[in-house]
Amino acid sequence: MFSLDFVKVEEENFEIENSTFKENWNHEIETSEKKIKSNSTDCNINDVREENLDFEGPTIKSNPKMKKHNQPINKKEKHPAKIMKKKILKQKSVNLLKKKTSGTSTKYIFECDGCSKKFSTKDILAKHISYSHKTQKNSDTTAVRTQVELTPVPQQTEKFNCDICEFKTSQKRCILSHLKAHVAKQMYCCNNCEYKCIRKRDLQKHMKIHTGEKPFSCNICEYRCITKSNLQTHMKIHTGEKPFSCKICEHRCVTKSRLQIHIMKIHSGEKPFSCNICEYSCIRKSALQIHMKIHTGEKPFSCNICEYRCIRKNSLQEHMKIHSGEKPFSCNICEHRFIRKCDLQTHMKIHTVEKPFSCNICEYRCIRKNSLQEHMKIHSGEKPFSCNICEHRFIRKCDLQTHMKIHTGEKPFSCNICEYRCIRKNSLQEHMKIHSGEKPFSCNICEYRCIKKSRLQEHMKIHTGEKPFACNICEYRCIRKTDLQTHMKIHTGEKPFSCNICEYRCITKSNYQKHMKIHTGEKPFSCNICEYRCITKSHLQTHMKIHTGQKPFSCNICEYRCITKSHLQTHMKIHTGEKPFSCYICEYRCISKVSLQTHMKVHTGEKPFSCNICEFICRTKSNLQKHMKIHTGKYLN
Repeated sequence: MFSLDFVKVEEENFEIENSTFKENWNHEIETSEKKIKSNSTDCNINDVREENLDFEGPTIKSNPKMKKHNQPINKKEKHPAKIMKKKILKQKSVNLLKKKTSGTSTKYIFECDGCSKKFSTKDILAKHISYSHKTQKNSDTTAVRTQVELTPVPQQTEKFNCDICEFKTSQKRCILSHLKAHVAKQMYCCNNCEYKCIRKRDLQKHMKIHTGEKPFSCNICEYRCITKSNLQTHMKIHTGEKPFSCKICEHRCVTKSRLQIHIMKIHSGEKPFSCNICEYSCIRKSALQIHMKIHTGEKPFSCNICEYRCIRKNSLQEHMKIHSGEKPFSCNICEHRFIRKCDLQTHMKIHTVEKPFSCNICEYRCIRKNSLQEHMKIHSGEKPFSCNICEHRFIRKCDLQTHMKIHTGEKPFSCNICEYRCIRKNSLQEHMKIHSGEKPFSCNICEYRCIKKSRLQEHMKIHTGEKPFACNICEYRCIRKTDLQTHMKIHTGEKPFSCNICEYRCITKSNYQKHMKIHTGEKPFSCNICEYRCITKSHLQTHMKIHTGQKPFSCNICEYRCITKSHLQTHMKIHTGEKPFSCYICEYRCISKVSLQTHMKVHTGEKPFSCNICEFICRTKSNLQKHMKIHTGKYLN
């Protein structure tokens, strides 16, 4: 398949024009041939080093067709010795390739009638005749005859692998060109990145990436590119031409490389490129190079507006659409718009109720694969992202970034109606539903409606009686994990929120905000039947049951009925005889904390309630209400 004659054919014209030089260098060629043949079986990278080819030639005889040896040679004309070196170097590259193609047989051998030389293909023989036998009139394919004809045997496409690197190809011209990269004495290097190449024109093309020059543009859309071949490939998108088709399925694509990716990705599942640090593997070498930047922490592309940095250029282009507000992809069912097409495709699964990814431990199903991967960390307990200020740990990096805003006090999202500010955008969207009155989620058992789906799921546990979170100290059980965390502060005695006016301390921020309204006198909720006003909405709902006469909670021992569950719990202590609250001054014990607070006023002498008609003062509001009946005359009646 490959021989020294094959290499000589490439520059046959040189042998004719320098016949005298050939006679003088004949012993050098023979010596080189013997050396190449002796090393053809054990060829390695050291055999193709150009440094081993440095030798001094003999004195060159005068030739009328050549310039004299002692005269300066024109720079445009290559010196014959350099050409001969190049030929020998090329032959060594061929011998390196022979190592990969050993065992293959040539189908046809073609012989020239003029010089009896043999060639592997008919095209090479025709080229030889056109260059070497110009004087012959009949130098076409009629002068070609087949000397030896073997029976053609169907063979699979030969794959050529490089011994030095992982390069693979099915074409011998590509492996020959690739081997020159290993034996090249001079490489062209980019001074901006690590790119290296053999040819100067390849470096010039590469430099256009850094300069941003794109001389070729599409006359249909705004696409611009560096090379003409890329433009020709792009034009097939507009014409709809897809010349490459898959032999297994009906998939068709524009380029051969995309077809190879399709076959490996869908049918074979082959991923030849793998990371030597983690378990990542991929189809393309470029994808592996991008992945390696994750381990090195390299982020060459940065936003000129904010501090965003990324690995890929297309990620930066997508990020810039956030600043420009551009969302080219829109849903044809709802009003949602997206920056990326893949986000739109994911969103469409919401409308189709398609959830292809499911958990093998619980019943969780989701739309995206990365959502499933994040969910699996709940079962494994893995929380790789931790806060360096407090002990909180998170599954996702974005959750950590959101959490850090609590420590910095940053609240970038604000309501344009009230003074509400929050950390996350979705929290603001939920808050806006309060002003609009929108409650899209409703219970199918009772009339409960809410803003968020998570609240509806929590509410449904009231009907099912499910309380998955339990206290390990007492018998307390609850629906939400946050309620359990709040409850545990009762046992630890932790009260992080304190009033700056009085000595009041509490566990939750909501209780603190309610307490502050006592000092300000604010009572935003009022009854539309009587003059009752209160601080919280829940108090108003409880009060309204007085007018309706509704008492949903009843004692199973006596006939006692009440409005609130807390009142029933206090009442049940009468039957059990439990009195958990005691006075530290006297032996007084009681059922409720409120009763203890009233009792303590006996020791302090505090009487906060006073009559606005006479000088009567008392400790409790109920005693004042009884006293007021004297002035109204209700007792007399």
